[in-house]
Amino acid sequence: MRPIKLIVGLVIGIILLTLVMVVVLDPRDDDACRPGGGLSGGGGVPAGELSLPIAEGEYVVSSTYKSADRPGHRGIDLAAPDGTSMYAMAGGVVVEAGPASGFGNWIVIDHTIDGQAYSTVYGHMWDDGVAVSTGDTVTAGQYIGKVGSAGQSTGPHLHFELWEGGRLTGGTEANPQPWLDRAVNPGSGSADPDAKTEDTKTEEPEKDDDTGTDTPRRQAPRSGGEMPDSDKIQSKENLQVDSIRVARAVAQRFPDVQTIGGWRPVDAYPDHPSGRAVDIMIPNYDTNEGRELGNRIKNYLFAHREFFNIEYMIWRQMYIPAAGTPNQMEDRGDPTQNHYDHVHVTTVGGGMASAGQTYGAAPTDGADNTSETTGAPGDSDCAPDFGHRSLNDGEIPEELRKWIALGGQVCREVDSPLLAGLLYHESAGFQATAVSPVGAQGYGQFMPDTWAAKGAKVDENGEISGPPGSGSPSDPADATMAAARYLCEIADGQREGIASGQLSGDPQTLMLAGYNAGPGAVQQYGGVPPYAETQKYVQIVPEEAARFASA
Repeated sequence: MRPIKLIVGLVIGIILLTLVMVVVLDPRDDDACRPGGGLSGGGGVPAGELSLPIAEGEYVVSSTYKSADRPGHRGIDLAAPDGTSMYAMAGGVVVEAGPASGFGNWIVIDHTIDGQAYSTVYGHMWDDGVAVSTGDTVTAGQYIGKVGSAGQSTGPHLHFELWEGGRLTGGTEANPQPWLDRAVNPGSGSADPDAKTEDTKTEEPEKDDDTGTDTPRRQAPRSGGEMPDSDKIQSKENLQVDSIRVARAVAQRFPDVQTIGGWRPVDAYPDHPSGRAVDIMIPNYDTNEGRELGNRIKNYLFAHREFFNIEYMIWRQMYIPAAGTPNQMEDRGDPTQNHYDHVHVTTVGGGMASAGQTYGAAPTDGADNTSETTGAPGDSDCAPDFGHRSLNDGEIPEELRKWIALGGQVCREVDSPLLAGLLYHESAGFQATAVSPVGAQGYGQFMPDTWAAKGAKVDENGEISGPPGSGSPSDPADATMAAARYLCEIADGQREGIASGQLSGDPQTLMLAGYNAGPGAVQQYGGVPPYAETQKYVQIVPEEAARFASA
């Protein structure tokens, strides 16, 4: 009998060991090490708080809500490495999770916040990057998937939208930025499903009394005219032009800031002694309110980094370059050294201020305002003032008017009259079916190969809604928006060459030359190519544009 008991004991032992291994190695818990990992919600966020959809420091805002260059952009793009964890902003119910046109894949979560219906939308995940299913109940800060680049995407990022009234129930999209500004880090507290699942209690961002749109709390009104000087800026006589421009804009737009440091004679790094850097001190930095203020300042400056000539920023121990991927810095031991109590901004510099120096108007959120010409060293790198003109559409066919007006908002180099003049000249008087002897087609005279790469069907807001080459060069919407996008792409590719002196000429002239002869030809000749057709083109299109500009 003893051998039998021994065998039975061994069998029971093996069964128990197997059960332990199954529990420990259960592949369904692969995400348990993530902040808020697993589908159970993990660390979540403190009750009553919203969660950032990507952890602080792991993303940068690469495209804002309805910016000047993307007026139809319904959300905010958060650029992050492929596979970065994503989290639910608030508690709610997943109503969509999987393939979606344009998004590749998306997740839509319905929430009830202070008795009001909202939806959050998360887009561009790969097929294996969706970690929830339709019908799932989630909590704020719960892991829901991974950043990808599926659908109409040029790189890994999360396209994040916020809808008042519900995404699938006829609601209205809203600016997500005020919600992001006051959200806390996922994993910053214990999730309370009872408090967050269906009736989240949280303070709603204030509304702008004039427009009804969401605006960050306590933000100064939209600026206009020259940015004023401020007593909050210290040692301004030793700061270079770009640093002063940053300091003036922050002092004007964020009145809660009381001190902006900058120059000091000695430092371990040359940024401060050279006058190229400022430190924006954050009041009550160790509170949620202080963190929100710092986030808003960081996001505002990053969105307008070209205008301010910013090289990099540091905020809350994160190094944030103007171009490239942010990275976590080493722990230096205290809030000041780790940049928790201030936002550090290093600029290109721009030289010391000259007599009568001007700095232009501070950019407003969601718009790429231009700077005033100062004549100071380095100012050629700032966005020049192209003086967008109003459109006189009396001679423009009805079917083109909306699209020419919308196309004139895509970038600062292209206004609506210039776009109208180009289409008028290209198609010999707005002829939809125009075809050139060499096979160029439609309003913008796209060659078939160029249309296959640059053209695409657009929706009612001018946003791309089909794959490359879809739509038609003879369709008013598709053709006009493709021409505007292509012009802006050319202009964007030429800015660095203009700033460095590799390209010589007026930016708009060089852009038009690139549209006519190809961007490569402009690069090859360092300016407008010596082709008779192109030389004539860059003169006649602005002349045609003048007829479509209001007096």
